[in-house]
Amino acid sequence: MNTHQKLNEELLELAKYAFHKPVTGGDEAFYALLDFAKPYYDKNQQQLTSMVIDIPFDIHWKENRLKMAGIGYVASYPEFRGNGAIRQLMTKLLHDEYEKGTALSYLAPFSYEFYAKFGYAYSFNRKKYEIPALQFPKGKKTSGNIKRVSLKDGQTQMQKIHEQAYNQGSIARNEQIWDYYFSFKSKPNFAIYEENDEKMGYLIYEFDGADFVIRELICLTASAKDALYRFIYSHASSFDKIIWIAPSHEKLEEDLAEPSQANIQIQPYMMARIVNLSAFLEVNGQPNFAARICDDLIQENNQTVGQGEPVEMTIGEFTARVLKEQSAILREYF
Repeated sequence: MNTHQKLNEELLELAKYAFHKPVTGGDEAFYALLDFAKPYYDKNQQQLTSMVIDIPFDIHWKENRLKMAGIGYVASYPEFRGNGAIRQLMTKLLHDEYEKGTALSYLAPFSYEFYAKFGYAYSFNRKKYEIPALQFPKGKKTSGNIKRVSLKDGQTQMQKIHEQAYNQGSIARNEQIWDYYFSFKSKPNFAIYEENDEKMGYLIYEFDGADFVIRELICLTASAKDALYRFIYSHASSFDKIIWIAPSHEKLEEDLAEPSQANIQIQPYMMARIVNLSAFLEVNGQPNFAARICDDLIQENNQTVGQGEPVEMTIGEFTARVLKEQSAILREYF
């Protein structure tokens, strides 16, 4: 076993211990992640103590792409917690990403208060629907057709559909990202709607006991929505509930005949922070408000932006306000 393999095994063991459960998708999914992500780690006398994994993404922003650092697997062994290693790793990671011109960073927090110390702020919600299966919209028959496909056969088509949908702030998935999340980390089912030789919508879904779970639903046209609703409803007699953890902007309730029968929750979700303010503003432009920004970790971001009398804001507060005003969403809930 070489040094690289040994380190990967040590990182995997820490992940399993710290989170008290097997890694989602199994060991192979974790190793697949390390093929394109960068682990930051601390050792004490050759023993791994702590880690943070930095996952490189691009996101959609104003008809452009921005670099985004996804933060995952933040973990320490209990005997080393509180020794400052995570702060050192996060600080090093953010400075490295600043130097690379990375505009933003996202993470799903175990504690919002903890990550606020690193300049992150609560920035995204998600919307969870739990609907009695027979109350789901029945949809309509259309002139197009739906085809169930494998990820291998459907990935290119789904990627094209995904890129045409409203995606401000969401991940611009390349082939490796599609493969990791839908081949290694999970193995859902896929269905694509086609009309007049054009792919106009898709559904990613899985079965969980008596629940039909929508992982992702994108419809570029009304007929695509009718057809995919009809496809979903065709499963209703076999399931108790249909569940969808959707982007916060979705309005499925408006299509329900009996919306009061649905359990709908707005769930606080990811935090975000701007990493390289200049790189972000180069694409976003100046904000429509004035702010004097304070960033305790990245001094280069301490700037005054916008026109007018500036308001003092932390980098996290500024990030959250800009993302909200630009109607950013996250399609992903990996």
